[in-house]
Amino acid sequence: MSDLFTHGYALLIGVGNTADPGYSLPETVTDAEALKDVLTDANFCAYPNTPDHVRLLKNQGATRSAILEDLDWLKGCADADPRGHDRHLLFWAWWVSRCQ
Repeated sequence: MSDLFTHGYALLIGVGNTADPGYSLPETVTDAEALKDVLTDANFCAYPNTPDHVRLLKNQGATRSAILEDLDWLKGCADADPRGHDRHLLFWAWWVSRCQ
């Protein structure tokens, strides 16, 4: 397959780091990265591998402001397609641990 799927948009978020490294779960980031690989692989989903189509936020990069900005971007992509031809994906994997 050589054609790109230009009607696909994805926001992928993986957060696995915690204040105590013993409770961190790096697999959440690995999952988000693996999904990006599948989405942008020309033999599978063939999304263009550009920030205009696929965005990945990881650990410290997944700040509140970055998440809200990219959620607005994804909503903007959906709003720009009133006929519903585009596909929009939100993937969010995180690990939260509260130790006392």
